[in-house]
Amino acid sequence: MKRLGIRNIIPPRVVGFNIYDTSDPQKLPFLVFNYSIYDHHKVSDENFVKMAAFAHMRMRTANVMNLYDLSSKKDLDEDMLFAFAVALVTDTGFLKVAKEEELFYLSKFLKNRPLEEVFTVVLSGKIKDIREFTFHLSNMKIFDIDPKIAFVECADDDEFLLFVDLLMYPLDVSILVGRLPWGTWVYCRKNIMQKIYQKVLKDFTNRDVGRLYGYYSVDELLERIQRALSD
Repeated sequence: MKRLGIRNIIPPRVVGFNIYDTSDPQKLPFLVFNYSIYDHHKVSDENFVKMAAFAHMRMRTANVMNLYDLSSKKDLDEDMLFAFAVALVTDTGFLKVAKEEELFYLSKFLKNRPLEEVFTVVLSGKIKDIREFTFHLSNMKIFDIDPKIAFVECADDDEFLLFVDLLMYPLDVSILVGRLPWGTWVYCRKNIMQKIYQKVLKDFTNRDVGRLYGYYSVDELLERIQRALSD
């Protein structure tokens, strides 16, 4: 938003809402009316979707592909397409889960711009305190088992995602556990994600995918993960 000079502007009179990336009304900060839904996840609340003035729902890795399809007859400017490219790269975990379709759309979004520009936008300024980051990096624990597990304490979400995006694969880590100010984050490679979610994380009520809010007992969690992997 800073790069493209976009500001959040709330009009004096709201006549409707566009809801992106969810069909779950529980995830919205307030009640909405006269709303449209644009989502790429499995439907969370069928009744909420039925009550929408308009809904475009198609399960995909990134919502921007759906948005592009809706606007394909319009001549989108390069800045808008570049924003789509940024969203596609982040939604696919730095293209880790991207396949033919995602890369096809990315080529449409980038046009003649290099992928490096996307990485610059996504990564620039993510480390707020270099000393704190290097301290956390030096105290990162790696459990040399198969599959390999690592634990790291992080100052915020951005820092944790840097470990995920830049270090998991070079260190051959399959499960990264992070302790953050709000709780614990468990990130898994796709091939073991379902096993960990079903055997370990499903018992946690206050969670959102791999985020365990208000939970800080990392040693206990690591033991549960290791038991699940040995079963």
